[in-house]
Amino acid sequence: MIDWIKAFIKKHGRLEPFDNVWKALPPYPGFLVPKKAYRQVAQWQEKEMGNLRRYILGVLAVALRQPQSSPVIAFKHALGCGRELVDFSMMAHYRSHTSDTIAYMEHHLDQFQRIKGIFLEFRVTKRTLAKVDEGGGRYDIRERR
Repeated sequence: MIDWIKAFIKKHGRLEPFDNVWKALPPYPGFLVPKKAYRQVAQWQEKEMGNLRRYILGVLAVALRQPQSSPVIAFKHALGCGRELVDFSMMAHYRSHTSDTIAYMEHHLDQFQRIKGIFLEFRVTKRTLAKVDEGGGRYDIRERR
């Protein structure tokens, strides 16, 4: 999902605002403040991924604010899709579950499945991976033809 978000904001020219917000996150108890721009992080550790779940939506919302008229709906769907996945992920980390929490998780997953199409063009498929293998790695796996 993170790769999808990165490709989405790149397509819409929002990488720089995303990085700027990312680097400007203030310190908070129990929060690991990023030391690098998002695009400069080469490898994510588990602790960093946990923190990412907590603040990715806020950073994404700021990076996507004030769109031109055409991508408004796409931006709303991208934020909604991210929210559903983050909510599901946060609930999945509960130590125990009830029938209510499982129902909530199913709802979040269903909503994610319903709107994930906004990221469809950025999805890596067997077909694109086969083209990478055929072309010696010169094919952009985000390209869909």
